[in-house]
Amino acid sequence: MRGQSIHNLSDFPVSNTVSPAASLLSNYVHIASETGNEKEAADFMMLQCRNKGLVIEKITYKKGSYNFAASLYPLNLHKPNIIFLNHMDVVPSGDPANWKHPPYEGFIDDGKVWGRGSLDMKGPAIIQLSAIERFVQLAQKEDLPYNVTLLCVSGEETGGAKGSAIVAKNFKELFTPAIVIGEGGSGIEKVSFLPKGKTYFGVSIIEKKPLWLKLSCSLHSAGHASIVGKNYANLHLINGLHKLVMMRQPIKMTSEAMLMFRSTGNIVGGLRGFTIKHINWLIFKPFLNHYVYQNPELESILCNTITVSNLGNADASPNQNAQKATALVDCRLLPGTSPEEMINFINRKIKDTLLHVSIVQQGPNQITTQPEFFFEKLAKAIKQTYTNAEVVPILFPASNDNSYYRAAGCPVYGLNPIIMSPLQIKSIHNNDEYIELEKIDKGIEVLETFLRSILILPDATRSSTTMHQQ
Repeated sequence: MRGQSIHNLSDFPVSNTVSPAASLLSNYVHIASETGNEKEAADFMMLQCRNKGLVIEKITYKKGSYNFAASLYPLNLHKPNIIFLNHMDVVPSGDPANWKHPPYEGFIDDGKVWGRGSLDMKGPAIIQLSAIERFVQLAQKEDLPYNVTLLCVSGEETGGAKGSAIVAKNFKELFTPAIVIGEGGSGIEKVSFLPKGKTYFGVSIIEKKPLWLKLSCSLHSAGHASIVGKNYANLHLINGLHKLVMMRQPIKMTSEAMLMFRSTGNIVGGLRGFTIKHINWLIFKPFLNHYVYQNPELESILCNTITVSNLGNADASPNQNAQKATALVDCRLLPGTSPEEMINFINRKIKDTLLHVSIVQQGPNQITTQPEFFFEKLAKAIKQTYTNAEVVPILFPASNDNSYYRAAGCPVYGLNPIIMSPLQIKSIHNNDEYIELEKIDKGIEVLETFLRSILILPDATRSSTTMHQQ
């Protein structure tokens, strides 16, 4: 039943023992919390956090803008804070008939929790909460060197204006952040240009900037479609969009991409490692061009992207020629590319003065978080959990709320602490979204190991580390 927040796992055919975290996720997915309708999800998560002994602080709690924090200690103690960021909203599910299991049932089958948000980002949120929960009793007995906070926000899927854009204001004063860990990189077992047999985890240190544009053409031409000729609004728009989607974006080697390549080259070693470390050398340009344009994951890291996301006309009969045509275009910008540069690039390529380009929405400016103490702790926790894993800093090819907190002056890493298959990655924002039960447990282990390495320290180390972070 769509929108019902609590159900019994016995209602579903579960062949294996289900962990408390998987059971909780199943219930959470059961709530249809599409952007703008997060209240029931917020109430549910706040109740779970309160029942687990966390201290709740509402930041905003009104329609379309439900944002709250749940912490080991009250925020007003101003302890250095490790903050796990997640969003409660999900994208629309589309036609339920296209799903293997109903999108808002949280169905458990074949060792997976199925449903909208199971991977983006309710699953990672439950992983975060489950890891924090394991330190509640310790925090009640001891004065730990850090606070740990679960930060749940609204509206991420539509740009964060009702969520992180609000929360990030006065963020440092309220949260005393030492580090923010949001969504971002994950583990991948097969990377086409890297040696087999290892799992490669990317921890994002920056994301692309989202830029949503509207292309429009208004042209007063014949009203009847049979006599319109070759000069009408829809044709101008189609020709312009065709030029955009068919051209290759130029490769741009950002400093963040070079850091990723150098780190990867050090791991790989040998001649291949040397090539990867120096991939920006002119001699390797043919090699780079070949692999970038043959591998979408590399292309998205080294190139700006342009995707036509929506086409529209005013309602009319089939034989009526539209006098105005519009399209929405999703652009993701690499560091160093401004919205003005992208708009100028588009205008140069389409070469049509009748097409007007305007900005619908854009994300905050990009700031890089350089790998440091918390990055190394995350990397060590990943390697302890996944024994064949390697960890590298990456430029994340999508966009999320992390940029708001970097813009507020906070270090931020992006990590979903699980291994994702190509099929699973394709399920994000798609039908049949899922997360494996085993990966939920592994993700909890990563974050618990990370927190344990920071919160439970010898006295001397604890004192010096705390002073350093303050």
